[in-house]
Amino acid sequence: MNETFVTLAAAATFAVAIGVFVRQRGWGMAIPLLVAGAIVGALPVGPTAPPDPEVILIVVLAPLVFGEALGSSYLDLRKVSRPVLALAIGLVVATTLGVGFATLAFVAMPVAMAMALGAVLAPTDAVAVSAVARRAGLPRRLVSILEGESLVNDGTGLTALRVALVAAAAGALTLGEVTRVFTLAVVVGVGVGAAGGALLSWVLRRSKDLVPANALVLVAPFALYLLAEEFQGSGILAVVVAGLVIAHTQNSDPGHTGRLQSVTVWRHITFVLQALAFFLVGMEIPDVLGRLNLDDRRNLLVLVPVVLVTLIVTRVIFVFGMMGASRATHQSGSGRRAYQGAAILGWAGARGPVSGMAAFSIPLTFVDGELVPYRDLILGTAFCIIVITLFLSLTLGPLARALRVGTDDDENLLRRVDARLARAALDRLTDIEVEASDGGIPLAPEVSDRLRADAERRIDASANPESVSETQEIAMHQLISAARAMVRAEQEELIRMRDEEGVPDALVRPILHELDLRDQALRTEQG
Repeated sequence: MNETFVTLAAAATFAVAIGVFVRQRGWGMAIPLLVAGAIVGALPVGPTAPPDPEVILIVVLAPLVFGEALGSSYLDLRKVSRPVLALAIGLVVATTLGVGFATLAFVAMPVAMAMALGAVLAPTDAVAVSAVARRAGLPRRLVSILEGESLVNDGTGLTALRVALVAAAAGALTLGEVTRVFTLAVVVGVGVGAAGGALLSWVLRRSKDLVPANALVLVAPFALYLLAEEFQGSGILAVVVAGLVIAHTQNSDPGHTGRLQSVTVWRHITFVLQALAFFLVGMEIPDVLGRLNLDDRRNLLVLVPVVLVTLIVTRVIFVFGMMGASRATHQSGSGRRAYQGAAILGWAGARGPVSGMAAFSIPLTFVDGELVPYRDLILGTAFCIIVITLFLSLTLGPLARALRVGTDDDENLLRRVDARLARAALDRLTDIEVEASDGGIPLAPEVSDRLRADAERRIDASANPESVSETQEIAMHQLISAARAMVRAEQEELIRMRDEEGVPDALVRPILHELDLRDQALRTEQG
């Protein structure tokens, strides 16, 4: 049996089991999975480190980033496009150079390999950053910037790594050659992603059968990644762009019937891949550290603190410089709030599976058969930095509270939106009543009155929030709870009829699906 398949299957089983345990307790998954992976990787039995880094990069990382992009918003990212692009491109370049030169000051390795280390650690991690940012209750704008940066900088970081490895193999590259490789990777990656996303969106809109259409979306990340890489583009960037295009198309069509199904499927896929990615990185740590010779271990003890400080200082200087430039052009808000946001952005620089798998993808030898120098030292440094920055990310919440960076107060906006929706529903109800009356089959009064009363209650609650009494809120909660209990009774009776009375399962399943949708709608309304 294929070794890569066995490794992935065993690692996925361990990772998901641990992820379920951790999630049920409300903990973040990243650190427990890293630690568990390191323990399993050190054991003489159980799954071993993945043998083929390129396969892991495609099979795990491409769909993981694609799923994260599907959960993001193109419109929200467009509102913060300037800081996102500055961080995802400018900061990646600055980090690559900063870490590279700091490494050269302490370790006598080739310049290209030092820059490769910088490129590996340049991207922040979308999974860890997003989870920590949301748990910290950061304002929506800061969350959008952090998520957008961590999505886009994967492509630029991996592209910078490709340039560094090409330079290492060739001995040297001119500035013009570096610019050409980088530009080609970005342009091709964005082009393939935009075209692929548009094509898939068109298929989803035109398809009458959502099962094969959504199946096509499931395999899309692999095809887009390979296609972009075939033409010297950034596969990860192509996957990100395609995911954003598809998500925007799905959420812009009011009647998109496959939206619920797609969100549910990708939520499960993303969970599995997140758990697997962190677990695989953890499994690599014992093997990599065990291969280091005495000189490399001494260098590691020096490099880890030096690189860590360089990463933090470079990010803080860049973020505050970006904020100063923004304020100089009158593009930012109040001074205190701007400095608070800059402090949060500057500290939120956790690294994760992208950096780990990028480091692991560094080949053992060049094309001519020559060994890639300092590969294990780069991997060891990268893995140590990943672990340390993930622990440091836990301090983001306390920092936000210390700086009094509060969440957005959306209560008034939500009430206004709900009132507008209720008004639109009332207008449509009036049209339905007129059409039914003209058709000779008037709408039943009890139906019309119930729907109208509910909509008018929502409108009154927006205009006079204090008019919604505690008694009314309790009554609404009791209504929804009772409705869910009734749906549960229907589900139980339906299953009993199938098991005891022999009602065909083919008839039971669609009915059970409708009941599940009703229960989900009530659960959402209950909050």
